[in-house]
Amino acid sequence: MTRKKNLVFLAIAALLLCLATSQSLFLPALNLLFADWFKKLPEFSDVEKASAAWNFCLGFTLLSVMVPLSALITERFAARAGYSHALMKSLLVGALAFGAALFYQLEQFASREHMAVTMPQLIGHLTTQLAENPLAKIVWFSAVCLLIFGPVDLWIAHLQKQWRKEPARIPLQQTGS
Repeated sequence: MTRKKNLVFLAIAALLLCLATSQSLFLPALNLLFADWFKKLPEFSDVEKASAAWNFCLGFTLLSVMVPLSALITERFAARAGYSHALMKSLLVGALAFGAALFYQLEQFASREHMAVTMPQLIGHLTTQLAENPLAKIVWFSAVCLLIFGPVDLWIAHLQKQWRKEPARIPLQQTGS
């Protein structure tokens, strides 16, 4: 029981740590991952910066809490899963979702720029706003993927448990008469 309490406290610590640090991580991370997009931003106000940072903060906090909690739930309901294996699986799913969303956002920006160059009369001038930042979209997508991953992982574990309980069906061999 103490181990479970430690894991819950780890999730709470992740929640508090992310709430405290994500505000200061937002703009440097946005500049690092989307430098071209960030350079095109017009001067933004403190209100717009706070709104965009709060959106990122909530998504990043949910993402950081979902990783240990989804691993805890998987470990609790899957008989053969250890917490370290479940945590690694949750980290891999979160990293895969983050990478896929990052790739999608980068490709979307490249596509929009290409369309603006090839068809300027139809697309017009692309304006960028801090409220439409791609980093918050990526973090929210990853968090939602982990929310969906938990029930799907439990469903798979349930199916595996049923499969193990069923006796092996061996087809009857016909004797040659």
